[in-house]
Amino acid sequence: MKTLTKSLMVLITTTLVACTAPSIFSPETLKGVDPNFDFAHWRMVPNQADAKKIQLGGRIVQAETKGDSITIVTAQLPIVQHPAYGPKDTGKRSGEFAIVYQGKIDPSFLQPGNRIMVVGTTHAPRVVSVDDLPKSLPTVLAACVHLWKTGGRDIADFPSYGAGYETLEEDTFCTSTK
Repeated sequence: MKTLTKSLMVLITTTLVACTAPSIFSPETLKGVDPNFDFAHWRMVPNQADAKKIQLGGRIVQAETKGDSITIVTAQLPIVQHPAYGPKDTGKRSGEFAIVYQGKIDPSFLQPGNRIMVVGTTHAPRVVSVDDLPKSLPTVLAACVHLWKTGGRDIADFPSYGAGYETLEEDTFCTSTK
């Protein structure tokens, strides 16, 4: 009887874990994130009076490192749950934004096309050069970023098991300052 009870508990726990939404960032990092953040409105009015803590996903357009500061120009993509958790290219262009991260990140993670998620606070627009043209982009000061080395492909294109499949490298980077 004890074996049946233990087996049932394992099955229930596994089912509950499988049904919960995955999370890349810790609950502490996500505390205070605005669940109703309107990216389109922020793009139109980036000089909001109050900074908001947000979570966004996207595809890296370009990245520039100066000392310990990295500016990542990102094309916004929605964060989806299925078929794989993370930013997914739906074919609809929502616009670009800049991420400013204070710290070091392996340059191979910052290649154009790689997927990214960020948790941080909104900030005044920043002028960046994209394709040799200056652009004023709404900016997120990053607390944490999570990057996938997708090379422009969707995360779901990388099965995580079986022989002969490419593994998808990913990592999370968080600033040391609060």
